[in-house]
Amino acid sequence: MEKHYTLLKAAELLGVTTQTLRNWDNAGKIRTVRTPGNQRRIPESEIARITGPITSSITETKHKPQRTIVEISRDSGTTIKTPVIISKEKEKEKYILMCKDTEVYDIENSQILNESLLPGCILNKTMDFKQWMETRYSTDTNFSAQHLMQRAFGKFDIEHAAYKTCAFSLSDCYWIKNINDYMLFNEITPYINKEWDSIDAYGKQNNYTSGPLSNLFVSGRLDKRWTDAKSLLKINSFNEIEAYNLCLALGLENAAQAHLTNEGAIIKNFTNPDVFYESMEQSGMVTNDDDSRSIAVEYFREDATALFVIDYLTENNDRHPDDYGFLRDGATGEHLQMAPYYNFDRIWSGHATALPDIAWRENKEYIHDLCTAAISVASEFEYGTIIERRAGELLRI
Repeated sequence: MEKHYTLLKAAELLGVTTQTLRNWDNAGKIRTVRTPGNQRRIPESEIARITGPITSSITETKHKPQRTIVEISRDSGTTIKTPVIISKEKEKEKYILMCKDTEVYDIENSQILNESLLPGCILNKTMDFKQWMETRYSTDTNFSAQHLMQRAFGKFDIEHAAYKTCAFSLSDCYWIKNINDYMLFNEITPYINKEWDSIDAYGKQNNYTSGPLSNLFVSGRLDKRWTDAKSLLKINSFNEIEAYNLCLALGLENAAQAHLTNEGAIIKNFTNPDVFYESMEQSGMVTNDDDSRSIAVEYFREDATALFVIDYLTENNDRHPDDYGFLRDGATGEHLQMAPYYNFDRIWSGHATALPDIAWRENKEYIHDLCTAAISVASEFEYGTIIERRAGELLRI
């Protein structure tokens, strides 16, 4: 009895998408059979007609085809295979926003394909796709990213770079996939695979051809870069380590791990292929007219309150909705918890930002407990007198 394959397995064997197989079936270019449940199945003879006989080693083990497009000649019905290379012509083709290996958004048609895994701001219509992508780009003050851009592409063209590199980040599981390309998340994500030698202060000869460059997608204003999948170096940022140490001294577990090097602060990556980060700005739960810190306290309660207390005690007056947010499940999109605290690079500014009113209404006793504890450890810090003074201000409220 002839073997039949599901669309997914047949697409894997042929190196095309399942939608391509549906299109071929509708156009009469490939023969399919239907199950009692009206599901398409591809006979083995049809796959052999296109690719040649399938050996037992292919059918019995997972087959990873080469990245090719399989086309049927209009004249003869013979097979033509061409390499998939993202060129100027290919950039006009259809691209899909992926979350790991799930299609979530049809970029060309602005069509939602999976609500659960979609960036919240696109689902809630507080941003369109382009605006959301801009929240992920490195700014023009990130000199490491700009150097990398020049080396790889010879010019500053972030939109071209996004499609060329598939827009991989080391903060979330999103990437851009050409619908005609056979590629899986684990085969290319920088969480697992080594990237191009992206940072080279000595002008090493450019040999970039393709692949992820996650340092192009490190949001924020300061010069920073991933030294590996687990370590973000914030260049010449030395003071902020005091804020992380204060969190440790107060027993606040929801803070990123950090340490100093000669180049600056190293922040340990708190995301991975199973859990990704989404800022309040990207979540769609706030708009420009909202007090995002108040909304954060509504969602995260004491966890958010503690972050804003640390900001006050260390005079960090540069906390924005892209500096705190959620951890989400990479498989389901579920919002799991508040992301660890990070980004204290503007501490000891001389100015402290008042806590949201809702923090006082719901967590006043907790705020006072933190401040009392901060005074007891202030002498251990270089700027302990500031910590003690600011804690006293909050205790008097």
